[in-house]
Amino acid sequence: MEKSSSGITMSIAPGDLGRLGRQLGKGGQAVVTELPELKLPDVAGELVYKKYREPHGELGSLRKIVATRNDLDLPLRKRLDAVTVWPVRVVEENGQALGIVMPKIPSAYFDEITLRGTGKKKHVLREVQNLFIPPDRAAELGRPTPDEEQRMRICRDFAGVLALMHDTLEVVFGDINAMNELFRLDDTPMVMFLDCDGVRAKGAKAAVKQLNAPDWVPPEDELLSRASDLYKLGLFVLRCLTPGAGTSVNTDPGAIGGVLDSQGVAMLRRALGADLGSRPLAREWEVYLRRMLGEPIAPPRVGDVSLDRTIVLKGQSVLVEWEAFEATEIRISAGPGSTEVVKTQGARSRGSTAIAPREAAVVEVSAINALGTDHRSAGPVDVIEPPVLTPLPVPIPDLPPLQVDVPAPAGIGVLPPLPVIGIPPPRVDVRLPDPKVFEWPSIPDTGVAQFPIDLGSFFADAPRYEFDEESGR
Repeated sequence: MEKSSSGITMSIAPGDLGRLGRQLGKGGQAVVTELPELKLPDVAGELVYKKYREPHGELGSLRKIVATRNDLDLPLRKRLDAVTVWPVRVVEENGQALGIVMPKIPSAYFDEITLRGTGKKKHVLREVQNLFIPPDRAAELGRPTPDEEQRMRICRDFAGVLALMHDTLEVVFGDINAMNELFRLDDTPMVMFLDCDGVRAKGAKAAVKQLNAPDWVPPEDELLSRASDLYKLGLFVLRCLTPGAGTSVNTDPGAIGGVLDSQGVAMLRRALGADLGSRPLAREWEVYLRRMLGEPIAPPRVGDVSLDRTIVLKGQSVLVEWEAFEATEIRISAGPGSTEVVKTQGARSRGSTAIAPREAAVVEVSAINALGTDHRSAGPVDVIEPPVLTPLPVPIPDLPPLQVDVPAPAGIGVLPPLPVIGIPPPRVDVRLPDPKVFEWPSIPDTGVAQFPIDLGSFFADAPRYEFDEESGR
């Protein structure tokens, strides 16, 4: 069988499907049957076979749809599998596409209802059309009745699926209608798209003109394209947020009332207008709805991380200074058994967290939100065992405690004063002699000096002194 660039096969033969199980549903173009024996290494969970009533005329396009999923990295592939029933293999025989293999729809997207007249229970798909009817009517039918915030979150995930298709997979979904999408309330993501074997690459034309479902027809019945996807996204937002009589056919953005703020109303008017180029992108809707719900709008990111020390005694803590963006939770770990969790919210958060590593370790700071996780390391931090005090080799005497300002016991008198001892003065004069003052010899008065001076007569006329060796003068 032919493989995609990732090495995963795109096709499977009918004989390799194994035993067919019970029939799950049927329509005008295909029948869906369980495949209890088929296991695929790249798909988690149970699988089903959607067998076309007539061989599909576009084998190449089906292979491309399967290859689109196969060539994604693992996180993106898991995300796609969580929000769509995407074809994972084409069932081929003699060069014809007989059908496709798909993941089985999770049970969370089903309701158990009671049939009128018979009282029998039946499991039915929870299609988004049930969001448009009056809530009291939905309750009578055994359908859930989400509140306003839950409806906002459903719209958020609806826009998120289209953003994934448009921006990452670069495909057009096309046939958005009241039955091709399912919803749930007990977990995230809250929306799942069906019939993904009809998606097309942006700009590619279908061999047969694709039709719009009734009540989902864009202005001038335009061809199915990214612009028509965006129009129908606007219709879904309007109808999901304003349940009631006539909502399923409503196209008037003015009916939104005060459910959205002025920015949201303006976006809705652009989405339902005839100007294809001004319709808000699916990503714009997702960001707007996340902000309305107070949620992060991007995957988290860890900023600066620093430690106040890198050496500690065992049992002591190191203080971690951290910065994070778009995070709802911060996890700080310093090896096994040392983890601290901090709840946070906002575009930017800063904090200080003390953590005590049990052994030498690198400190890991993780920022987490619903869109992903980011990590940053700091350290390592060395952990030193505290010194062990050992006893001295000789015993220490046990001394009584020192008594201060304690009165003497009875019977013990006060010590007598010290005797006075007379010490005669010294016989030797230990006084220092007076210092001698050196006197300069007087200089004779020679009158007023005349210039130039006659040095010869100056020295000849000067008084004479003789040195006496005995007196030293």
